[in-house]
Amino acid sequence: MKKVGRNDPCPCGSGKKYKLCHQAMDEGMPAVPVNAAVTEKAALESRLVNQGNALQAQGLWDEAVICYRKAVDLNPAAAELHSNLGNLLDSLGRTEEAVASYRKALALKPEVAELHSNLGLTLQALGRSDEAVACYEKAVAIKPGYAGAHFNLGLALQAQGRHEAAATRYRQVLALRPGYAQAHNNLANALESLGRLDEAIVSYRDAVALDPLLLAARNGLASVLGRLVPLWHVPMMNDTIRNAAYYDALRAAVTPDSNVFEIGTGSGLLSMMAAKLGAKSVTTCEAEPIVAATAKRVIADNGLDQRIRLLAKKSTDVHVGEDLPQPADILVSEILSSELLGERVLSSIEDAKRRLLKPGCRIIPAAGSIMIALFGGEDIGSNLAVGDACGFNLRQFNDIVPRRQTIARSDLRIEMLSADTEAFRFDFESAIVAAPEVKTLNIPVTAAGLCLGFVQWIRLEMFADIVFENHPSVKAAASGWTRCAYVFASPVELKIGQVAVVSAAHNRVMPWFELQGVE
Repeated sequence: MKKVGRNDPCPCGSGKKYKLCHQAMDEGMPAVPVNAAVTEKAALESRLVNQGNALQAQGLWDEAVICYRKAVDLNPAAAELHSNLGNLLDSLGRTEEAVASYRKALALKPEVAELHSNLGLTLQALGRSDEAVACYEKAVAIKPGYAGAHFNLGLALQAQGRHEAAATRYRQVLALRPGYAQAHNNLANALESLGRLDEAIVSYRDAVALDPLLLAARNGLASVLGRLVPLWHVPMMNDTIRNAAYYDALRAAVTPDSNVFEIGTGSGLLSMMAAKLGAKSVTTCEAEPIVAATAKRVIADNGLDQRIRLLAKKSTDVHVGEDLPQPADILVSEILSSELLGERVLSSIEDAKRRLLKPGCRIIPAAGSIMIALFGGEDIGSNLAVGDACGFNLRQFNDIVPRRQTIARSDLRIEMLSADTEAFRFDFESAIVAAPEVKTLNIPVTAAGLCLGFVQWIRLEMFADIVFENHPSVKAAASGWTRCAYVFASPVELKIGQVAVVSAAHNRVMPWFELQGVE
């Protein structure tokens, strides 16, 4: 549409310059072109439209609506006037009125794809998603190359939970506009909702490459990577005490005739240790594709890709004769969580022993124990529960704080109020199946104080007399395995000589500890 300059003839037909005839109108506002032959009615319509444009530019929205409505009344057969009025009403949040205007425009010009798309946007804002989808589908049927309508259709489909269909629409947008960062981001959203996280990462990265400041894509990428590769991987790899225990155990077990199998490749560190120590063969498996692909690059960077076979699959999907040339005689794994059982270590090792390992195979670690003790201390307590703050009693808030918490900080002072107690021990080498257990533990109190609960850690018998333990008293600079706290509903005052009676249970996947009383 023609733009009117301030020194141009005014389109109202007065013959004066625009700046002298309509001082209220902003320079460059759009106007309906008129010529000397226009009728008085058309001139009035043009004047009303220009006045509406000027008022809109000044923020006088209601007055602008009045002008547009008068123009529509003068020329109800002008689809553009209904459409423009609909745009203004929609921007004012008067969506029902906007819908009515768009429908009038479409009744006059049903073949205009943009009108269908605009109506769809307004219906979507009203929560009428089925109608919105129908509008967008009509728009793209009329104009298949209309990227904006495909994009809006994708949004509407996502809102309905139809993520696969939404992903298809975003791909159509990208076929039309490959450099559209927001479409890459939205495609990633849809893929993430479908659980296709590896594909989502690719799309998020494409979005970030195109627009480094697209924060939604930055956040989405961080979220998905955090789900696939939890941040404990880094401190675990940098845990020098843990690494030394694994290396010493492998050095004691590996011979030139050893066929080593690893469950849970991670960075590839343990497999590279075994290869460096001279194992005959090393096969490792990793269920998470992005971790497996990264480990493959790490192994290649260290020149060991010809000596280590990496399988991007779960250990339960590995088969002798297909993935392993023969049953392994050494199994090594680090699929141990901070409470020992959380990564289904028992079922994985039991399956490997049945199908993938030689009888009498050495397993590293050979056994693992869940250790607990009574604990207290104001320093650590201030990070686990709340009491008084600023003179106010906030204890009720503890009702919604998880009773089991991870103690992520090792710098906090902790007071041990009992001796170390082995709650459960699992013999990975000898036991056929570890059944769920429930037992009662009697834990003598060795130090008086206000007891906050149980602190729990793990103890690993790596090989022979090589032991790893992340005891609460050990302050490690970096550690992949943290301690857990099972916090009492209310602290308990303990005295030396008392005995805490504890119910302990595990279901092969997680343990739990509950104080029954103090005797």
